[in-house]
Amino acid sequence: MNARLSARALIALSIVYGLTIGVLDILHVAGTTMTTFTVVGAVVLGGLWVIRGLFIGRG
Repeated sequence: MNARLSARALIALSIVYGLTIGVLDILHVAGTTMTTFTVVGAVVLGGLWVIRGLFIGRG
């Protein structure tokens, strides 16, 4: 996977994650479920961005 493709994939995942959080909020999902999903999702996405940054770098 090249640098541009990995960035696009992570951006797409971030957008999907954000939309999912929005839909869960609109549907008034229970607070505990929402909190767990947001924390786990943020940690996973953040970790993927860090790994991409460490292995691919800026240029």
